[in-house]
This record gives sequence, structure tokens and C-alpha cells, in this order.
Amino acid sequence: MTTKSPYRWLAVALILALFAGPGCTKQSPGVEEPRATKRDKTAKGAGIGAAAGAVLGAVIGEREADEILAGAAIGAGIGAGVGAYMDKQEEKLAHIPGTRVERVSEDLLLVHFESDVLFNVDSTILDAESRAALDEATQVLLEYPKTAIVVQGHTDSTGTEMHNQDLSERRAKAVVSYLVGRGIDATRMTSVGYGEGHPIASNDTHDGRRLNRRVDMLLKAKAR
Repeated sequence: MTTKSPYRWLAVALILALFAGPGCTKQSPGVEEPRATKRDKTAKGAGIGAAAGAVLGAVIGEREADEILAGAAIGAGIGAGVGAYMDKQEEKLAHIPGTRVERVSEDLLLVHFESDVLFNVDSTILDAESRAALDEATQVLLEYPKTAIVVQGHTDSTGTEMHNQDLSERRAKAVVSYLVGRGIDATRMTSVGYGEGHPIASNDTHDGRRLNRRVDMLLKAKAR
């Protein structure tokens, strides 16, 4: 599934909004709710949604993509055809089951893999279904080699911050390792774990926590 997102200037506004409004939660009597971090509460207070969270995810990972593109791995840029180059990848990636593709800007895509699709709870081992999804993604990534890949791991706020940070890093690395094993050049990829720090939904509900447990793949093409 593909969704359209505002360009980078809107991302800046979203980041400012994230830190502008105070967050608040209300706990029902007798119900133990997951621990919420300051950043999670702030996100909820600002009314952040999935689309806004996706743009934020692209912004925080774009620096890593630019570092890859500045190296020798990607080679010469695409030039004026960068938009069409990303269009083709977007269309093909959107057909992979269990993924959602966010078009952030002309040269930037954010591909969401629900962690429930890639990993069992609290696990970093890819099962047969997840490997099938990544195999499909691999075929697209091999077809378009002038794209930098930043694999981003995220968790919900269940468990300790230290555990969630470690889990997110190990899951992102597991995806990168698998892609390398399938033929993707390791020099055009990197992995980053963000723990529970960048939720796209409330951690107060089951559905919200499921959305926050995710692995994103930021793709950026080299225009020049």
C-alpha cells in the first residue's frame, strides 16, 4: 500500500509541533498501562499520527542515507530522472504483503514493515514469512542499485528503555545481515535502532503498540 506524504518543509513543522505541546495520559482504575516515555507522551499530546510519524522517521534517518550517497558505493547520480526512478521502486515495494510505503519527497521513500510480520515478540530471528517479504524487497533493491538503504528498528514502550533500545538495534542489524546474504551490497546500507523513542501511535492501546513495533527501510536515491 502506498501513501503520499508532505515534503521536507512539513517535516520540520511536525518536529516543532512534536515538542511544543505537553502530553497527558489518563489511567483507568485497576488497569496497568504500559510505561510511556517523555517522548511518547509528547507525541500523543501533539496529536501525532502515522503519516506524521513517518515523515519524522525519514528526517531522522536521512543523514545516514546522505553519508552513504556521499561515498563511492552508489556511483554516479541519476540526475533529472530521480523522481521516476523512485516512482518505480515505490510501485513495486507497495505490492509486498505486510508493507506500507510512504513517499516523503521526490528522492525519498519510507517502507514500513510491521515487526509482527518480520519478528515474533521479543525476538530477532526472521521466520519463513518474514524472509519471504524481505526476499521480495531484495529483488526491487537489486534492480535499483543507486538507492541508499537505512534500516530503522523501533519498539513500543513495553519493557525497559535499555531493553527496547537493544532490541531495536538487533532487529535492524538482523534485517541488514539478511539483505547482505541475499546479494545487497553492504556498503549501500546501514542500520539504526531507535528503541521506543519515535512512536507513530499511542502506546496505551494494543493496536497502537503493534504499530510502534516496526522496522522501517528508508530509501534515498542519488540525484547528482
